[in-house]
Amino acid sequence: MPRRQSGAGVTPRILVAGGTGFLGRAFVRGLARRNAQIVVLTRNPGKAAGLGLPAEYIRGDVTRPGTLSPAMRGVDTAILCVQFPGYPVEAPTRGRTFMEVDARGTAALVQAALEAGVRKLVYVSGVGADPHAGRKWYRAKGLAEASVRESGLAYAIVRPSWVYGPEDRSLNRFVSLVKGVPFFFPQLGGGTGRLTPLHIDDLADLVCEITLGSSGDGFTLEAGGPDVMTLDEVVRTAMRVLDRPKPILHIPIGLVKLGAAVLELLPGQLLSRAAVDFVTQDGVADSRRARNGFSGFRPRALEPGLEAYLPRG
Repeated sequence: MPRRQSGAGVTPRILVAGGTGFLGRAFVRGLARRNAQIVVLTRNPGKAAGLGLPAEYIRGDVTRPGTLSPAMRGVDTAILCVQFPGYPVEAPTRGRTFMEVDARGTAALVQAALEAGVRKLVYVSGVGADPHAGRKWYRAKGLAEASVRESGLAYAIVRPSWVYGPEDRSLNRFVSLVKGVPFFFPQLGGGTGRLTPLHIDDLADLVCEITLGSSGDGFTLEAGGPDVMTLDEVVRTAMRVLDRPKPILHIPIGLVKLGAAVLELLPGQLLSRAAVDFVTQDGVADSRRARNGFSGFRPRALEPGLEAYLPRG
């Protein structure tokens, strides 16, 4: 099928695969502010409509490749940011794994894009992605990146660091512990994992600019906040913003994994030993290429980012 050409005066039709998730919702809102026509790929359009996003909802499931090509028809550019429910705790019996969704799911989306004549792909990966990595989440993201690069389509790949914001489930879990646990903060491990926390709105601005323009085409761009911080420093920053200082109690990783091993046996995606490694690992982004290539990408530091939405006390 011939590839679609976009031009001046044409409202681009953008598909966001993963548009109901934390990252995807921010991309949809950012694109809407830029007057794009947006389609959200979702397994359950009826349920997704309750989110009130400024988008059309269309049914598709990355674990069922046959559903994807029809969803891609008429699409100029596709943003690929799908995650499985319960991420990062896998549920292999339900097909909720990094390899099934991130790697094979992205490959299926790429194939569907080719069949439908999509012009460009924007893949939201992660810092550390490598198809030869030992850890499966890095390996799955690396394989997904390879699918995008080898597609023959115009593409851009964005590798964010740890992303936070009002609707996230990672840093806000820390916030809940700061508020809810008296006397101390329970930190998994030594709190030495190094991160470059990135506000969701800063990531969304970058992804939208890459999606609607061509400056990022052919590039892999890491994206993180301006400061390298340890997990303990992230927690102390949240305490300062909330005005709730308290000591940090470090719980040995071995003890945490022992508990995780028990939780793996219970119904639901509560916790796993692999997920413990995931949430305590380093995630440092080198954002120089993104800052140099996109003058509007000037990510805020963590403290003012938190102050924008966390009430004190």
